[in-house]
Amino acid sequence: MPLSPFASTLLAVWLSAAPNDDVAAIRAAVADYTEGVMSGDLARLQRTFHPDSKLLSVGPDGALATWPGNDYVQTAVKSPFTGRENAVLQVDVVGSAAVAKVSVRTAKWDFTDYISLLKLEGRWRIVTKVYHREPRAEAPSPTSPPAPQPVPSGPLAGRTVALLVTHGFNLPEMVETRRALEEAGARVELVAPKPGTVRADTAGGQVSEFRVDRALTEARPDAYHALYLPGGTHSADSLRLATGATEFVQGFLRAKKPVAAICHGLWLLADAGGVKGRRVTSFPSLRRDLQNAGATWVDEEVVVDGQLVTSRRPADLPAFNQQVVARFARPAAP
Repeated sequence: MPLSPFASTLLAVWLSAAPNDDVAAIRAAVADYTEGVMSGDLARLQRTFHPDSKLLSVGPDGALATWPGNDYVQTAVKSPFTGRENAVLQVDVVGSAAVAKVSVRTAKWDFTDYISLLKLEGRWRIVTKVYHREPRAEAPSPTSPPAPQPVPSGPLAGRTVALLVTHGFNLPEMVETRRALEEAGARVELVAPKPGTVRADTAGGQVSEFRVDRALTEARPDAYHALYLPGGTHSADSLRLATGATEFVQGFLRAKKPVAAICHGLWLLADAGGVKGRRVTSFPSLRRDLQNAGATWVDEEVVVDGQLVTSRRPADLPAFNQQVVARFARPAAP
């Protein structure tokens, strides 16, 4: 059931609304930080770091370690932090407050930064940077034996899961299930029709934006062990029209690989022919669509039928995530 012209117009307005400007401004402020520390550009660093900003981390003794932002800026100006690879993984903004998650790779360290920003006098500025760092594995010398590698743990260790969304996905249905998969040892790739970023469907002026790991045109079902389709009306409906999306899902179905879907995520699954003859659940408004596609629809928090795991809504996520991990840990099955 595609969106009406009026609803499509509302979606277009939503995607081009004022929060876009804030996200762009936040990314520019983060760029002043990441590029400023590499070049030692005092003007860029002072523009983005508030004079009272602080850097926070866990010290060697396990206690809170703080570093005044001005001291950090002066250190970077005197000795620029060159040779870094930076990537903004996520931007989350509500009103005048925002958080950006940034990955920083250096020759010796991998950093994860959580940058807190406030919109002060109309300009986004960094007020805190909470970070974690861990050493990167050193390349062995030609004469030394290879260093032992840590063995991944968890029921999904060694498995890669495709998570397919576009703009307008349900935030908890994406974030909480991805976290459950990763905590179980899986590697999760966020796949979307276009490269760049995708944004969640949120209320109250909140914007949550995530980096796309792989464009749909470059994703192949045989590179993954399982597929997850979160809900969100805008995302689910748009994916039905996205080039290659139906074929991508069908690749998992033909290979009998596990597929999980929640809420409106079953729209695409139905279009791909994946619910015919199956017992499924979904958001109640999809009941007729799924029955017309040949499914037996039931009103239960989670249903497992063959390779499929389906659920209704965010309130069902605890039970859904448990069953998704359990099913994704098993091999492909009819």
